[in-house]
Amino acid sequence: MASSTFSPKQQRPEVQKSERSDQPGPQKPRQSWRGLLAGLVILVILAGLGALALTSATGGLPGPATTTSTAPAPTARPSVSPAVTTAASAGNSAAISNPFEARPILYNLAATPADYQVLFAAMADGLRRSSDGGKTWAEVADFKGKNVTAIVYDREDAEKGLYLGTDRAGLFKSADNGKTWKNIGLTGRPINALAASNKNIYVGVAGPRATVYHSSDGGQNFTAPAANALPDNLEIVTLALDTNNPQNLYMGTAYVSGGNSPDWARVKYSSDGGKTWGHAGPWGPDKGTGPDPSGKITVLLIAAGNYVYAGNGDRLWRLSTDQTTWQPVSSGLPATGVYALTTDANPAVSGLVYAATRDGFYRNTDGQSWQKMATGEINPLFGSDPMQASLTVMPSLTAVTTNSAANSVSGLRSTMLYAVGSDGRLARYENRDFGSDVVAVIPGATGLPDFTAYGGVNPADKLPAPSDADAKANPDKVYIKESGHFLQGDFRKTWFRPDLNGLNFYGYPLTEQFTEYDPRTKTNKLVQYFERVKFEQPTPKDDVRTALIGYDAIEGRFFPPGRFAVTTDDQQYFDQTKHLLKGAFFDFWKNNGGLSRFGYPITEEFTEKNAEGKETVYQYFERAKFAFDPVTKQVTISLLGLEVLQKKGWVK
Repeated sequence: MASSTFSPKQQRPEVQKSERSDQPGPQKPRQSWRGLLAGLVILVILAGLGALALTSATGGLPGPATTTSTAPAPTARPSVSPAVTTAASAGNSAAISNPFEARPILYNLAATPADYQVLFAAMADGLRRSSDGGKTWAEVADFKGKNVTAIVYDREDAEKGLYLGTDRAGLFKSADNGKTWKNIGLTGRPINALAASNKNIYVGVAGPRATVYHSSDGGQNFTAPAANALPDNLEIVTLALDTNNPQNLYMGTAYVSGGNSPDWARVKYSSDGGKTWGHAGPWGPDKGTGPDPSGKITVLLIAAGNYVYAGNGDRLWRLSTDQTTWQPVSSGLPATGVYALTTDANPAVSGLVYAATRDGFYRNTDGQSWQKMATGEINPLFGSDPMQASLTVMPSLTAVTTNSAANSVSGLRSTMLYAVGSDGRLARYENRDFGSDVVAVIPGATGLPDFTAYGGVNPADKLPAPSDADAKANPDKVYIKESGHFLQGDFRKTWFRPDLNGLNFYGYPLTEQFTEYDPRTKTNKLVQYFERVKFEQPTPKDDVRTALIGYDAIEGRFFPPGRFAVTTDDQQYFDQTKHLLKGAFFDFWKNNGGLSRFGYPITEEFTEKNAEGKETVYQYFERAKFAFDPVTKQVTISLLGLEVLQKKGWVK
């Protein structure tokens, strides 16, 4: 039979014969079904052995869950594909012109005090470094093609250790602020979370047996994980370390479906350096008042005073002192949109907590009340880089103390905040601080404003009256003796308009006209402050208009949005700013220029005492502030320009 006499040695001559057009091709040998079955069995065995070897070599990450549960599926951090890793490690730049396009995922940011403008971005396909506060970025060659999953700076370490975790390429350390790096171990483990304080390093690794490694000597030695009662299907998302006691560690996790015993406890803690674990707060299938047990904890922080915060990237909760309940954080902080937390970079003010929200930066000094600081300067993280459009971001916030000489006068210290949200935009803001008690939320509000940009002269300094000769030589320049300042050019024409009472609507000038940089439009404008408003003229060809100083006035204060109401003759709800304008304020607004003169309302009505101690109703607008006297029932335009200059420290 053909099947019994066929051998591989006989195949090659017959193939050669088939290439001749005058010879028939070889007859395909027939094989019995038993032979085919035996071959298939051998192939299955070989494939299984190969898969087992691959799993062992790569750390054994589990594949996608096959359960039919309706609970959210686990969202483990992805690893770089083998093709990308091979091309990068071989130095084949032609294979991937921009490796970040392969997996544009940002895990977190880190900064060091050596230079507050130096930022590091841990990416799914490498490490990026910025030397100008996140305006431009460059790849760090040492990590090209590696899945850099976490980066953290040890603030309390005299060696200033910077630690970087990767997916199976190991844990790296830099003692020179990121100039050089050393692999200190844990190669082959999929690292996905880091925490560091005073040379205590905690490293969270993914499954199939997810756990936490601990080093108490800056990464020289690591304690192997023991039987620590952690669930088999654990997914570690974030770690938080108590800087006062590095043995206290908290872990934020994600719900993983499947298994005989679902793990509902999203926040776990250890008081012995990760040897044993318990859970913080009551946990079960029902959500209750705390975080959703079927979600994930992406925000986790331990602040001075043993305040423990946890969040899901939108809402924030605080743990009770007895660790039994979670309560929503309010008292000035937005109810939603809170995506990251951090403490101040200076250990001396560790009680100062910062929050990054969709509404801007907030601060907290007592564990209770929050205050808005600023929106900050916001730009796309990677600018015009094509990968920006497809960037996936795990939101983060980092704080670093500046080393600017201009901020060292009289003990002045400032902290630079960098936050990146899920929308891929980087927000940065410099918070100036005189110590643990007083925080100046507006640059210049410290009483020591910097007038370098104005030739070292305060534009609000009063000037002497001109001589008769000077007055005749400059007829366009009018001196206002009541305030000690001049009006000239288009600003003078606007103030003296015959159809408008300039004194009632604008007040006396409080500064000279001068050129000022506007961070909102990133342009220089000619401006002048008045008691009630601020004039601005972007170019000589533009009309004079009142500036948006209402926002400057309320910077550092939180005003809750108004409740929606149907527009009538007596009121109007503005969806643009989420505030309601009604009653006497609405009538005054409509009858005296409306939107073009005053702008949208940016607060609700509120009552507080005026300078004379009299209860007064106020409401801020983009360009003005209204005041209502409950006794006289009269609406007036408040001294908003004076208020802003006092806040800047220019006038008393």
